[in-house]
Amino acid sequence: MADLEELAVQLFDAGAVRLGDIEAKVGRRTPIYFDLRVIVSHPRIMMAVARHLEKLAKEINHDVLCGVPYAALPLAAVMSVNTDTPMIMKRKETKLYATKRLLEGIYYKNQKCLVVEDVVTSGGSLLETVETLRREGLVVSHAVVVLDREQGGASVLEANGVIVKSVFSLSCLVNTLYKAGRINDETVGMIVDHIKECQFGMKDNLD
Repeated sequence: MADLEELAVQLFDAGAVRLGDIEAKVGRRTPIYFDLRVIVSHPRIMMAVARHLEKLAKEINHDVLCGVPYAALPLAAVMSVNTDTPMIMKRKETKLYATKRLLEGIYYKNQKCLVVEDVVTSGGSLLETVETLRREGLVVSHAVVVLDREQGGASVLEANGVIVKSVFSLSCLVNTLYKAGRINDETVGMIVDHIKECQFGMKDNLD
């Protein structure tokens, strides 16, 4: 547990956790925002995050990895190298020339694909990737994520046949940062209220 607590503080100090009245996706506002893209500039932190994701992945039977574009791609790549597990990449849009593929890499029908994601809020981005993989004949039943914001996304994904395993839940992360003196009581209260007030379901999986 101590190494997870240390990692939480490192992520905060590196700027991967931002506080304030911040505009998130689709015009939503949040008192806490996660930008895990910054960890590409912090190799040790990125390695630590990948290692924790690998621990979760060990419990899941899979043949290939696929990171949700774009923030999770570096993490999936590190996991692939560390565990000698093949990786495939989903493009944001279909390639308009040559192979015209939406997925890059080598894969086969009925292979088990483990999806890697940075943050799950409503589950929409992850679900979009899952649906693409399934259309290509891959079997997707699990995803490993760095943070579950506990706003309904995991339930949306479970309803679509995907079990989410997370390194951090938002509640645990906030509690850790509070104990470490990085955030105060007022901020904790605002975040707890935000989790309760902003819950997503099947009709609003927009993240």
